[in-house]
Amino acid sequence: MRKATSLVMAALAVAVLVAVPNHAAAEFRPVVLLESNYYTFLPGDKLQLRVTIDPAGYTAPVTTYLYWQDRNTGEKRYYNLAAGSLLAAGQVADLFGSVGAPSPITLPALSDYVLFGSASDPAALSFGADGAIGPSITVPSGQTGLYQYVLEVRDATGTRVLSRSNAMYSHITGAVTLTGNIASDLTLTADKRWILQGFVIVKEPAVLTIEPGTVVYGGDTRASLFITRGAKIMADGTAMRPIVMTSPQKTGARAQRNWGSLIVFGRAPINEPGGQAYLEGLPAQADYQYGGSDPNDNSGVIRYVRLEFGGFEIEVNQEINGLTLGGVGRGTVIDYLQVHMNKDDAIEFFGGTVNARHMLFTGIADDAVDWDLGYVGNVQYVVNVKSTLNDENDGNLLLEGDGHPQNFDLLPRCNPQVYNITAIGTGSTTVGAYGAVLRRGTAGKIHNAIAYNSRRAPFTIRDDASWNQITANELVVDNSILFGNFEDPAFASSSDRPAQMRSYLFGTMKMNRNVDPRLAFGAWHPLKFAMPDVTPLSDSPALDADYVKTPPDNGFFDTSVNALGGVLPGNNWPLTGWAVFSDN
Repeated sequence: MRKATSLVMAALAVAVLVAVPNHAAAEFRPVVLLESNYYTFLPGDKLQLRVTIDPAGYTAPVTTYLYWQDRNTGEKRYYNLAAGSLLAAGQVADLFGSVGAPSPITLPALSDYVLFGSASDPAALSFGADGAIGPSITVPSGQTGLYQYVLEVRDATGTRVLSRSNAMYSHITGAVTLTGNIASDLTLTADKRWILQGFVIVKEPAVLTIEPGTVVYGGDTRASLFITRGAKIMADGTAMRPIVMTSPQKTGARAQRNWGSLIVFGRAPINEPGGQAYLEGLPAQADYQYGGSDPNDNSGVIRYVRLEFGGFEIEVNQEINGLTLGGVGRGTVIDYLQVHMNKDDAIEFFGGTVNARHMLFTGIADDAVDWDLGYVGNVQYVVNVKSTLNDENDGNLLLEGDGHPQNFDLLPRCNPQVYNITAIGTGSTTVGAYGAVLRRGTAGKIHNAIAYNSRRAPFTIRDDASWNQITANELVVDNSILFGNFEDPAFASSSDRPAQMRSYLFGTMKMNRNVDPRLAFGAWHPLKFAMPDVTPLSDSPALDADYVKTPPDNGFFDTSVNALGGVLPGNNWPLTGWAVFSDN
């Protein structure tokens, strides 16, 4: 056995030879994070892998499986230490045992532990350490494709997967830089590295198509992609081949504000006088204008898309959101969207009618969902998990719902329908704000929400104009678990009306509860951010069907809802392999 193999076995685990008490209750699940040093590799580049593992209270014996997979064909090849290489296709072995005979181990705690790597590799892509299993993997010439390594922690028999993490990457043929205006149809292919420089603006009637599995980098801090009115983005990824828009830095060197992000404008109604507006912080130019009279306007498809490490500051205290939607119509499709480590809101609806679901927000420094200027769309299945990195004092866990900033009674009034959202704060006593803030005359229907660990109260309604919408039965917050402190000191000022809020949320609204939601995530911890499992445990009050509100059958909502929150039992969609949880 090679020296590297001996080292990794010593570092990772020892075989379990005697019975170990099993304290693996439902709430204990090992945390696993597997990372590659980059997403796209040219021939000759050096691929490295590192892993972070924490038992997180799980003490039973486990088996570990590491395999390579083709993301197009699904082919798997398992890595085995005894063989010192990937096994032939069709052979299955865990990391330490032999084919068909897994070797149970006690799971260790590891942080950024390099499995494949060479300290001598160029610093731009290197983790700076030799790998315990072997050196860096040199990308061959003439081999393009989409691949991943997957690490699974299974039970002692190797039959049940407890935790899984995957590191996606691509072999590409070259790099293309995009600048200025795109005035005709263009397709970004998965065999290239696409780099945005500055503001890249797709102009009517151009259609920007992005192939599944394509990676787009923000080449500088200002880099942003604008889809103007009348233009379209067709970014239709898959779970195995998501589309990624991200920082140009290697893993470990990425951060919020590394680039801007994605901005989409449409011709759906907004409540700005005159029916049109310009994006805040930008000049009053046609490229930055949105709004119109077509509620069915179609700006394209955004499906299985990740927007990572963005939030360029246009001007002081005005960063670019993860996804900015200005007057976008309901002909647009938004489904399976992750906004990760963005400096401003995860998503902001500046008016419009667009619907959105399956949205995962991780490490957002401001609000999860933000709406204003007459937004009237539908939203379902949202998860927001906060990080301690660069959070802001006014960042709200669930949402910030506004009307028009000057005239709170302009029409169309903001009146979205939001069902099934889970939001978890860090429990910080110094940053962050409420679970949700509703103000400036907004209406809306919010049901089946879960929020906890906000610094201030889990919910507040800010002004008379919004309270008037409650009287009119146009602002409803019910069928939700709002877990936290609703005592007077948990509100920031007299405008928050703590006594009135308590009476409304837990008196007028009969189906809200201030109880521990009992999610698999449990208490916030930095390691939980690496694998945020927010499914309700078997004893969770979120599963009580008497408190669940069935969404309206309007052609958009999934009406087979059987629990509160953004993740229902049996469909843990954030952890199906398309998302990312590296914090740098």
